[in-house]
Amino acid sequence: MRVSQRLDYTLRMLVALSRLPAGAPAASGDLAVRLGLPRRFGEQQMTALAKTGIVDSRRGTGGGVTLARPPAETTVLDVVRAVQGQALDVPHSTGSATAEFWESAARTLEGALAATTLADLAKRQTEIDAASGPMYFI
Repeated sequence: MRVSQRLDYTLRMLVALSRLPAGAPAASGDLAVRLGLPRRFGEQQMTALAKTGIVDSRRGTGGGVTLARPPAETTVLDVVRAVQGQALDVPHSTGSATAEFWESAARTLEGALAATTLADLAKRQTEIDAASGPMYFI
């Protein structure tokens, strides 16, 4: 079980997008670069997410990407499914204790992912950034 770099980077970009003022478009390549991610990756992922309905994309001057829904209405599970399909790809067979276990684990994981929204992650990122901000001593 491994979280792909693609999923991690995509989620990081969506959290950054969630922290922008509502409806404010961001150039996907610039957003990626601000996060230390490859520009081309950001552009490709946001184009792919526009097809899934996670983001809206507008070309041209004043264009960019915005979240299609408010951050509180988009769960991490929505993003996982848009990027890679199932949260946990498990064997589907009957009469197997291990298959039952994996299906139970997948349901548990999906519950946790569904309980966390982009707004939750954006709020936590703001707290992390505030705690690691510059300190000035006099």
